Amino acid sequence: MKFVTYKEAEELEEIGIGGMGGWFEAGMRWEDYKAIWKPYVHPILERLRSEIIKNNIRCTGDQHQYSDYPSCPVFANGKAATYSYRAWGDLMAAIWSTEDDRDYSYMSFYM
Repeated sequence: MKFVTYKEAEELEEIGIGGMGGWFEAGMRWEDYKAIWKPYVHPILERLRSEIIKNNIRCTGDQHQYSDYPSCPVFANGKAATYSYRAWGDLMAAIWSTEDDRDYSYMSFYM
């Protein structure tokens, strides 16, 4: 897996794990995030989580979409994942709430 900018990711086929988002609340953790997805998606999510932690990717939805920060994952099959502000906030909050043992909501990583 590698990470590219949103602009670069827009040129690639979407893997389909972004969604609209905006539901992750303070007190939730990674397992709550994973629970909304069908089990066949879990290995993809776990790989993404691992790579985000390894690469210390921690940015807002605004930065994810509009900066030169490479935060969009590109998977081995060449497909990318791009996120709305809220969906990115959900993902970041789920990962970093668990890693930091701190209560984040999607708004913590929205803008």
